[in-house]
Amino acid sequence: MSLRRRLFLTLCVIVLLGFLGIARWIRGELRTSYSQVVEESLVDSSALMASIVEVNGMREPTYEMLTRAFVNYKKRIFRAPIFEFMKVETAFDLYLTDSQGKVVFSSKPGEIGNDFSAWNDVVKTLRGEYGARSTRIDKNDSRTSIYFVAAPVRNASGSIEGVVTISKTESSILLFLDRALDQMFAGAFFAVVALGLIGGLIMIWIALPLERLRRYALAVSEGERVTLPVSDIKDVRQLTDAFEKMRVALEGKKANERYTQTLTHELKSPLTAIKGAAELCMEEMDSSQRDRFLSNIVSEADRSHMILESLLQVSALEVKRSLDSRAEVSTGELLDETIAALRGHWEARGVKLTLNRLNPFNKDTAREFPHGASDVVLGDRFLLMQAFRNVLSNAIDFSSSGDKIVVEVDPKPAAKPGAVSQVAISVHDQGTGIPEFAKNRIFEKFYSLERPGTKRKSSGLGLSIVKEVVDLHGGSLEIVSPGRNNSGTTVRIVLPAMPHQSK
Repeated sequence: MSLRRRLFLTLCVIVLLGFLGIARWIRGELRTSYSQVVEESLVDSSALMASIVEVNGMREPTYEMLTRAFVNYKKRIFRAPIFEFMKVETAFDLYLTDSQGKVVFSSKPGEIGNDFSAWNDVVKTLRGEYGARSTRIDKNDSRTSIYFVAAPVRNASGSIEGVVTISKTESSILLFLDRALDQMFAGAFFAVVALGLIGGLIMIWIALPLERLRRYALAVSEGERVTLPVSDIKDVRQLTDAFEKMRVALEGKKANERYTQTLTHELKSPLTAIKGAAELCMEEMDSSQRDRFLSNIVSEADRSHMILESLLQVSALEVKRSLDSRAEVSTGELLDETIAALRGHWEARGVKLTLNRLNPFNKDTAREFPHGASDVVLGDRFLLMQAFRNVLSNAIDFSSSGDKIVVEVDPKPAAKPGAVSQVAISVHDQGTGIPEFAKNRIFEKFYSLERPGTKRKSSGLGLSIVKEVVDLHGGSLEIVSPGRNNSGTTVRIVLPAMPHQSK
């Protein structure tokens, strides 16, 4: 189970248990409060009835009067709206005992003549104490309780000659209590739901940044190039920074180990050649032979310098997870500049290099293409030029005199609303192509093929640089050989483009 789910379930359990505990406590408090209110009213009622009996005396006419009164009371039809509760029936009962605890009047049939002297309400009142009791009709059901409150009946000398007891069932209390509890539980339920939603939002607010950080760590561990997640939470932001520092440190350490090994391997050959040529130059030889060896030393030194520079560039690109800065760059204009910069190279080899814009833009709306497409990308101009330069240099190096190299810029509008526009840059050459045995190693660092004519190899890092640059720009790189017309090689770079802005 995920941490987010555990936190959310823990919060739900805590809220639920807290609610149940508070609800149980409130229910008990409400029941006690309602019982106290009812008992207080019974005290007043019993005192009033005792006063009536005292005025009329403990004698038969009084009992007959009480009988008639309660017969009429029981027949009464109530339509009393008490707030939201409609009272429709009587709830009081009464019995009267003499000084011995014997019932001389009762509103319930069959109780007259019974001995109630053992009941707390009667015995305590006869002793001059406060008499009250609660008795359950069903011992297992507290809702069947009946409350009894008594008051003494005194004679002219002040002696107690009888007891009046008023009773009321708890069910009449529970009508109000249950309604109050229903309203309380309804309100509490919505409060719990609201707390759950708020808690869920808080969990999401906290857990989602952690989840994004987890996915980032997994993606980094799998070698993917992903953007560092950003969070507004200070603690999560500090954790994210710590993750990033750890990643940079670990990748830097691995990169140092890897590049130390590869650099040692790659520099071994030119250093050996330089040493051998230098040792030969120390011997007696004619000037032409010495010049040839010195030229070889310079050539191998240049090669070593090129390897070091390319290796440092690849290393810096691999550590990057995103571009340091972005600006609007027209790929068409940048390719024009790159082709012009390489003019001396491709003209010297007798190669013809042309640039075609498949959706030519209007000069009046420079860098904007029709049909909702654009050749403008948000990226790093210097890195893109390096990538284009490496691709074009490879195409020139593997072409022969008289070959044609065609560069195409093809802006593609978004396929549907919400999709991303793209620009495809394709470089088609008529060179020797890529041998079958080399196709699976074409992006491998330091792997290079011999150039036609010179039989020399490059550093083998050019395409690695191109791939890193394209990945940093969120694009894709594809190399197909044989390419167009079943000859040469086609290099295709696809980059996300800025959408065409209608004027």
